[in-house]
Amino acid sequence: MNAKQVFLATSAFFLTSTAVFAADTTTPAPKTRAEVVAELVQARANGEELGSEGFAWYPAQKAALVKANTETRLAAEKAAAESKVAGTTQKTQQN
Repeated sequence: MNAKQVFLATSAFFLTSTAVFAADTTTPAPKTRAEVVAELVQARANGEELGSEGFAWYPAQKAALVKANTETRLAAEKAAAESKVAGTTQKTQQN
């Protein structure tokens, strides 16, 4: 009978103590879609790695990804500049 009382006493103690610890946890408020999009835009502007490119295991892989991303960005900027120049050329020919 003494063992039963000890078991019940320790069980009651642990059950009540976990409720106290569970009440101490607080979760931060969830972010809105606009906040997440703003953080994503800011990260891209800072040149931070996003997505699977952060999972490169070896420096050579990481360097290849950086080079590919840089080449892609430069090609896009060049294409945008050329289309802008072509657009202004067409406007001057129309006038």
